[in-house]
Parts: sequence; C-alpha cells; structure tokens
Amino acid sequence: MAGIVVLSEFVANRIAAGEVVERPASVVKELVENSIDADATQIEVLVEEGGKDLVQVSDNGHGIASGEIKLALTRHATSKISDADDLRHINTLGFRGEALPSIASISKMEIISREQNSDMGAKVVVDHGEITDFGEVGAQVGTTVRVAELFYNTPARRKFLKTAITEFGHVLDICERISAAYPRVAIRLLHGDKVHIDFPRVNTYKERLIALWGEERVAEMREIEAGEPGVAVFGFAAPPNIHWGSRRNVRFVLNGRPIDSKTLSAAVKRAYEGKLPAGQFPQVMLYLEVDPDLVDVNVHPMKLEVRFRRTDAIFKAVTRAIATGIGAKSDSRVFDSAGGRSPSDFKLRGGQSSPPRLDFEQASRPPQRPITEQEIFNTPTFYNPPHNDRDEGVLPAFWQIHGTYIFAETKGGVIIIDQHAAHERILYDEILKRLREQPGVGQRLLFPIAIKMNGIQETTLKERRADIESLGFEFGPSTPGHILVEAVPQEIPHFGEGKALLEILDDLAEGGGGTRAIEEFAAMAACHMAIKAGDRMTSEEMSSLFDRLFATESPYTCPHGRPTIVKISIDELEKRFERK
Repeated sequence: MAGIVVLSEFVANRIAAGEVVERPASVVKELVENSIDADATQIEVLVEEGGKDLVQVSDNGHGIASGEIKLALTRHATSKISDADDLRHINTLGFRGEALPSIASISKMEIISREQNSDMGAKVVVDHGEITDFGEVGAQVGTTVRVAELFYNTPARRKFLKTAITEFGHVLDICERISAAYPRVAIRLLHGDKVHIDFPRVNTYKERLIALWGEERVAEMREIEAGEPGVAVFGFAAPPNIHWGSRRNVRFVLNGRPIDSKTLSAAVKRAYEGKLPAGQFPQVMLYLEVDPDLVDVNVHPMKLEVRFRRTDAIFKAVTRAIATGIGAKSDSRVFDSAGGRSPSDFKLRGGQSSPPRLDFEQASRPPQRPITEQEIFNTPTFYNPPHNDRDEGVLPAFWQIHGTYIFAETKGGVIIIDQHAAHERILYDEILKRLREQPGVGQRLLFPIAIKMNGIQETTLKERRADIESLGFEFGPSTPGHILVEAVPQEIPHFGEGKALLEILDDLAEGGGGTRAIEEFAAMAACHMAIKAGDRMTSEEMSSLFDRLFATESPYTCPHGRPTIVKISIDELEKRFERK
C-alpha cells in the first residue's frame, strides 16, 4: 500500500459524501476495516458502555509511518487511492480518507502506531479535531486507536444514542459480519472486562461460520457455488425445511466487504421461491467475488450498499448457485467436518476481469426468468377487507389445503381461513390478557433445554429479559452464547430447539416491538408463536381454531391488519361457472 497523501479536490468531490459516524458501531466498523486493510492478522476491539464511553481497536498490522500519522487525520488523506480512475477498481475496505478525522472531530482520540522497520512508535492525541500532543513512544508493531466520549462535544447527537446494551448489540453485529468475511484474521471483542467474541485464525469459511452460528446449524447447510464471466459465487445455504421468521440469517460478503443488497436479496428470494412458508426466511451465507469493473462501492457513505453494473450476471449466478445447491441430493453437497473453502481458494487473483466459468453443466440448471428493477425494488402487496361471516352459520366440516388455508362451507358460500393469521389473532388476545392480568405464568419443561444464541440475541435477551419473562419464559444459569430455558409460554405446544424464542429475540433486535408498549410486544410474540404456513392440522385442531377465532373481539384481521378470513359467496361461484 502506498503512503498517505491528500487527495486532490477533483478526486475528493467524486467520493460519495455523507456522515461516517452514526453510533459507536460506525466507529468500530471504520477502525476494524482500517486494520484489515493494514494486513492485520489479529484485531482486538474493546468497548465500554456500548462504545459510548470508549472504543479501542488494536491490531498487528503494518502500522502508520511516524511522518504520516498527522496526515492521516487530514480530510481526504488516504493511502488507498490516488486518482479518480481508482474509484472504479476499489480493492480495499476503506478509501475515503475521512474516517479518522470525522471520528476525531466528535471525540477524544489517541493513536499509537509503529511500523515494522521502526524502533519507536508515534503517538498523537486529538481533542475535538485538534492535535494536542504528538511524539515518540514505545509500542508494539501495529496500531491502537482509542476513541473516548463519543459525541461529547455534540450533546444533541449523543442523546439519540440508545442504551449501552442496544449500542453494544450493533457493535457485535458489525464484528460478526466482518468475522464471517475474514476467517484468517483472529478477532476478539470485549465489553468492559467480559469477552464476547474470541475467534482464532482458521483456514476455511466453514470453520468461522461454525464459530458464529454453531456446528449444528452449519451442519445442515450445503455448499453452493456458481460462476458467470466476472462473477464467482460461493457459500452455504440451508434446505427449505430450515427457515426463520427473521431476515437476520441471510448475509452477503462482496469482495471481502459485508454488504446489504436488494439485488442479492431478490436473487435469494427467487431461489427459494415457492419453497418457504409465507413470512419465513432462509439461512444463507454468500461470498461473492466480482470484477471491480462490474461493481461500484462508491454509492453509500458507509459503503454498506453497492451498485452492480451487470445486475443480470450477479442475479443469475446467485440464483443458480442456491437453487442447484438446495436441490441436490442430501448426501451430495453437505459438508463433511473437514470441508470448506479457504479465502485463497476463492478470491480472484491477478486482476482477472473474467474468471473461468465454473463447471456446472452436469448439475441441473434451474430455469431463469429475467429480473426486473420493479421486482428488486418494489413488490407491492394489497388485499380487500373480508366480509362478516360470523352469523352465517358454518357447517362442521373443515378442509386444509397446502398446509396453510382452511376451507369451511357456510350457508351463503365458502370461507377460507389463513391458519397463521387466525392463530396470531387468537394468541394476541390471549397474551395481551395474560400480560395485563397474570404475567410470567408459563409451563415448566420436564428437562431444561440449553439454547445457543448469537451475540445479538444474547444482548437482546439481557436488555429485554423482563419483557420476555412476562410471556411465560423462565431461564436458568447462562454461559457465553447459551441460555438454559426452564419454562415456556403456555401457547407454545412444541418448544423443540427454541426457535420461537430465537425468532422473538431476532425481531426485538431488528426493532420489532421497539417501544415497550404492551400491545406491540404481544403482537410480535403472537406472530412467532403462531402455527406457520405448512403446519398440518387435524380436524379437531381446525375446529378449535375456528371456535377460538370467533371468540376474539376482532376475528377478521390479525394484529398487523392482515385478513384472517376471505369469503366467496355462492353468487360469485355461480358467476364463475357461468350458471348465471
């Protein structure tokens, strides 16, 4: 990497502008990415009070030259690009040259750094963007950046930060995303004196994914890969019978950069089309290597989103990789314990503009229909409110179709019940009543169950434990990454491996039931406890569902406003069959 220089105004004006620092997690992201760009193989992140009081990132990278450390605090100073053409070939995580000065302007910062060929390191202290101290200091090779009292000089911005646990949840998420992208970098995260992440260096993506998600979950996933000119896709996808009520288990890494992408999300959705119950999401970890000429990372201030210049090739490679992988025989593509790709196996080398097309001719290629911009960015949904059928008199026979809808004959025609939406309404009323009258009453398990949680779920449970216990959950001792469940809400007939609890935690972490309003919390909990599309029901269960639904105050919509019942009158049927 070249030395640090200040970019010309011409180049600086062509970099996507915007605020780099939104919260402590933004600081962690920028500093850890700088460490990775500096070829660090060990990174330690220490935060206090969720990062509001302190963020410290230490690495063993190549360090900053003592003569350039002040320059690194200048706006648009960077070692990663030199001219406007470089913006079309970004091969590093950072490149703006704004992170350090932006962070320094709203905190108290200290940087200590030493290069390999230097006997001494350099130390610079910055307060409110002004350098207050600079000199030589003894130091290990690498860089340590301390950021204290974030937003101390902008109290209006500091007051918008959430609780320490919430802010730390965002820090955890950033560290986990980056960890998934760089298995050969040891990453350690501490909140105060407690270690939350301690991932050693490993050789394969699978080994790092096991550290993140656990061996049992990863064992169910299948290796996937596909290629198009300039595009290579590799990763892991779970078969459709494994699904979640949260999008959190679908993640993307592009050229080593964790990203969010509507194009990639649409491709995953297409690959699982017709295979998942309504409202459920798959479990996917995708790594993409795309020719830098085909992707623009200079469209978002924090580089979380990208723009593809060949959407069709990206979309085709992702859908084919997943559809082929999850459609393969169960014993043909599941990893064994030693399987998995290493970063050196996967990353494109030597500036290849068109990597070899991977040989998938022998695998079944699912048919591809073209993706449209409307499908990616705008998928509208609408419905007509149902009519009132309560007083029409329903005959006793019920039929379930596609494991999702319940048909019943009425005197005036036919009604169709969405079993999930109906059960949501029932549970919502029951949970709301119990939370108000007798919170915390659950059914005890014969044998307590240890549930594995990821970092976000763990911090969410700590923050919202009282709310979750009010549903009827009871917890025993916890260890890092695990919680012992001793009792569950009465409404959960089969607790199994704790999926309902994990989905509730995921929803809370994403902002569902974000306020502590009891109605919002009851609606969120009911959604995750309700029977799902695809769950088979007996005649007795369908009859009970119907009776309980019409015992509620609002039987025609779920707590989120979706219809529970649709009516088809006998007149409409006769018109359809041209009897009238």
